[in-house]
Amino acid sequence: MWVKRCIFASEMNTLRKYALFALLLLALPAMAASVIRQAKDAMKKKQNLEQTAKTLMAEAAKPETRHKDKIECLQLAAECSQMLYEAENLKLYLKQKYDTAKFFNSILDMFIRLEMADSVGASPDEKGRVKPVNRRRNHDILKPFRANLLNGGRWYFRKAQFAQAYPYLDTYVSTASHPLFVGDSLLKADTLVRQTAYLAAVAAHGSNNHDGVIKHTALAKEAGLKSYLIQEYYARALLAKGDSATWLRALDDGNREFPIHPFFFTNLIDYHIDNGDYERGLALADSMTHVEDSVALFWYAKSLVYLKMGKDREVIDACDSCLARDPQYTDAYFNKGIASLNLAVIFTEQACTDINDPQSRRDREIIRSLYLLAKQPMEKVRELSPDEPSRWASPLYRIYLNLNMGNEFDEMDRILKNLHK
Repeated sequence: MWVKRCIFASEMNTLRKYALFALLLLALPAMAASVIRQAKDAMKKKQNLEQTAKTLMAEAAKPETRHKDKIECLQLAAECSQMLYEAENLKLYLKQKYDTAKFFNSILDMFIRLEMADSVGASPDEKGRVKPVNRRRNHDILKPFRANLLNGGRWYFRKAQFAQAYPYLDTYVSTASHPLFVGDSLLKADTLVRQTAYLAAVAAHGSNNHDGVIKHTALAKEAGLKSYLIQEYYARALLAKGDSATWLRALDDGNREFPIHPFFFTNLIDYHIDNGDYERGLALADSMTHVEDSVALFWYAKSLVYLKMGKDREVIDACDSCLARDPQYTDAYFNKGIASLNLAVIFTEQACTDINDPQSRRDREIIRSLYLLAKQPMEKVRELSPDEPSRWASPLYRIYLNLNMGNEFDEMDRILKNLHK
């Protein structure tokens, strides 16, 4: 008997739990209905529209809110935004002081909320049915505001408020392929889409929005507005996200498409040198001298790779080619000076040391000529960068020492001592 009573009590507890759950399920639609009813009342009175919209958005975000109620909440939230826009627009029309940020933000909110409503409407409801709702109506609501969406993005862009500008520009571009506007063929009909994609990519870069840069790169490059810069931003974004494989492809593509823009080439050369792949780096630099023979940078890069490979005479030849194209190229003078010093040191180690041997004199003359060869470019480095003694003082110290240039040597000695204080 006691066992039966226990079983009965357990069954009653289970029934109570089911009953409570059923009551909660019945209460959920009532909760959403209450939010919707209160929102409509506030909208009718034109009171607390911003807070009303937030409450509606929060209700729509709840997973337990019914499919139909989610759509209505989003539609009403968009209507609140439209009412806020109209209030500011009326002030503008009457030449009264108005809130520009609120004016544009209300338009952006309209697009975001109606696009969300369309997305929910196009998803399966509780019974698995898919039936887009209000698509034509929402299209007709939004279309007249699309130009002001772009104006809002430009307004923030001109103020260099790139994080604020991006959502407007991004939304303007995105609408061109959104189901709400698919019938308008905006990617073909709207000539401003690609220009706006360019602005969106620039704004994304300016606000460290790496995903935004990547998203708009392809379309932005089609605008024909400084495409090399967009490709650079794209590569930077990929590197920031740690996608090194795609980053390398972006550098290769950029170097091929925009060989005069140094960003791609210098990063590729640095990558090959840092990874000890000197042959590939040399092949790249050599190929670029054939593409654009007049660019000093490509010849300097050859000298740098040769220097890493220990091919000092080739370094000197490449530096001479670089300097023939740019006589003020400081780094080329430096590489030539270092390579010449290397040759002097190597030859000194192999030279005849027997002072009674006639070869010894001939070798000393060769050594002197090599230090003289190093002297001119390294003194030029000092002339072009006088504020960087850490770069030229030590090599000149060694050059003057071996050329027995006492006064010049003493000067370098003082400079080096001051550097190490």
